[in-house]
Amino acid sequence: MISISTISISAILLSMALAIVDARGRVEVEVNAAVELAQQLVRDMVKHLSSPEALQELFASTPEQLKYVRHARILATNSQGDLVQIAPDDRAKQQLDGPREEVPSWFRKLAAPKQTIREMRLVPNAATIMIVSDPRDELGEVWEEVSRRAVIWLAITILMLALLYVVLGRLLNPLVGLASGMHELEDGRYSTRVPEPPMRELAAIARRFNTLAGALEKARQDNTRLYRHLIAVQEDERRQVANELHDEAGPCLFGITANVGSIDRLAERLPEEQAAQIKNRSAEILSIAERLKTINRDLLRRLRPVEIGRIPLQELVGSLLAGFERRHQEVAFRLATGSLAAGYGEAVDLTLFRCVQEALTNAMQHGGATRVEVEIHEEQAIGSGKYVRLRVRDNGSGFSSGTPSGIGLTAMRERVRAINGTSEIESSSAGTTISVSVPIPDRLSLPRPAYDTSKGVTE
Repeated sequence: MISISTISISAILLSMALAIVDARGRVEVEVNAAVELAQQLVRDMVKHLSSPEALQELFASTPEQLKYVRHARILATNSQGDLVQIAPDDRAKQQLDGPREEVPSWFRKLAAPKQTIREMRLVPNAATIMIVSDPRDELGEVWEEVSRRAVIWLAITILMLALLYVVLGRLLNPLVGLASGMHELEDGRYSTRVPEPPMRELAAIARRFNTLAGALEKARQDNTRLYRHLIAVQEDERRQVANELHDEAGPCLFGITANVGSIDRLAERLPEEQAAQIKNRSAEILSIAERLKTINRDLLRRLRPVEIGRIPLQELVGSLLAGFERRHQEVAFRLATGSLAAGYGEAVDLTLFRCVQEALTNAMQHGGATRVEVEIHEEQAIGSGKYVRLRVRDNGSGFSSGTPSGIGLTAMRERVRAINGTSEIESSSAGTTISVSVPIPDRLSLPRPAYDTSKGVTE
């Protein structure tokens, strides 16, 4: 509409410019013709003048004879030698032309021709007659015509734009729905479909859009199934590795610790000098074994925490933060929990645990954060059941909106989507916020069990 309005207004201005150029030529031709006519008439009238009395008679009869001469004024010298207008008569001129609208000065400057002056000298009488062009009447006529035409053009243009606004609004209204559908696809809602409008061209676009949305929905379903399978395989591998570390590495480290204690007891029977050397070596072995135990515990927690399903979710997340706090003592960690059940099933608990783990890992390794806040609580959504809301905020360097997500964040999104949850990542130079919302299965909407945290079992 802005483009059409600009073109229409430009066309009106161009038309007015052309009308002014044409009016200037018309006024000039009309005024010159009037001057020529007046000169010819005056010449015929003064042809037989021979005395001052005849000149006075001429002054008396000229207004009556030339009262209908337009666009020219006739002046002559009187007895005192001053130039006075003798024709045309102003009253006759007003009766002939009628009242004229005042012409704007800018239009007069653009359309008025140069003033024409014709001078005639009466030798016997030493009198002077001057014929001066007077385009005011013609300018008034042209101004009325141009202004009337401009008003008509403007009214037609406004009516045309109003009709175009209504018609184009109805014709192009499906594009609004198409744009809304594009936003839905951008947000990942591939089940969106747009109705086909009656216009063939837009109907073809709507059909292609629906085909694209269907293909994306099918691809998303395939990807979701693939991710679920990959996540299941990954968790199975982690479970196996964690079991081997727990069942094999743990007892081995315990055996090393027990044997070191036995060596220390045997060394006490030896001479003091030899016993001191053996105890120093055994202390180093014991320190290495303790370090390996810590590493083994951290590996077990990162691979698959054995506490899942055995301790409340709140304590599970708190244990994860405590592990990060031990490794990154320069970072301030804060955990805020609201109303939470002891657990929501292995799938939900493990998904939330992995989301917190991935968010903390990114904040430490990529964001360089010095403060991390974790909030988790249960919330009742209006008309859509209960949800567990998780939000992890840090003050790291963040990343730009155009940066592609890494494998960890992509896997986190797919984990959440696999259990019908939603995730959102907001990042800027002030930090990164990861928000996760996971629906609670209906079968878990039961009274919260009380946990004995010292034993890790339900009372």
